[in-house]
Amino acid sequence: MLTEPTTLRVLYTASLGGRLAVLPKLMTAIRQERATSAGPALLVDLGRSCAADTWICKATDGRGMLVAMDAMGYDAFHIGAADPLYTQPGIVSQLRDVIQTPLAAGPWSGVVRRTGMVFGFAARFDVRPATDDPLDLMIALQLSKYAQSTVDYDGQLRTLLLDNGLTNEPDPMLGRLDIAMTAEPPYIQILSQTQSPIAADLLPDQTIVSVIEFVESEARYVERKRGIS
Repeated sequence: MLTEPTTLRVLYTASLGGRLAVLPKLMTAIRQERATSAGPALLVDLGRSCAADTWICKATDGRGMLVAMDAMGYDAFHIGAADPLYTQPGIVSQLRDVIQTPLAAGPWSGVVRRTGMVFGFAARFDVRPATDDPLDLMIALQLSKYAQSTVDYDGQLRTLLLDNGLTNEPDPMLGRLDIAMTAEPPYIQILSQTQSPIAADLLPDQTIVSVIEFVESEARYVERKRGIS
């Protein structure tokens, strides 16, 4: 439960489109952003992690990208109408048994605890995570072509709608949203919001390099079983 003023950093990605190769440098950028955060730092993906025409997404029915991203410490994955998995609830249900990252998709939601605070994630505000602890912040994840993140407090619960319009970016971006939360008015406010490309000179995170090699190996194995050359 929030008792002291706190700055929260929310890092977000979107529209990665099955580009496994960007993940190692993205992980390095995420570590750098976390290291400079004055308070807790959350990491979410807003959707379109896969594109239907990419190899890894075809070979794994859209699961491979999220399996690799799961190793990066994400706090929630959003699956929305722009995702190929949106029309595959059976595969999404199976995916929940494979990854640790909670899904903010349809009826599914998740809870993360940081420094004594409780954060909820869902695709809509009317879907509330199952928890006995009161939420310090409820975050609804969306993805559209317009940047329209908003915060609110209804007298009981702080809310954040995170929708930052990364659908049309040709290159992978890492977004950062810093917000202030207090126990007294104004309760919650946006301090800053930026979106930056992944710098080409970043060193790739070797742990994620190894994860990608494993995911690609498993995908090729599945293709061989299906008789795909």
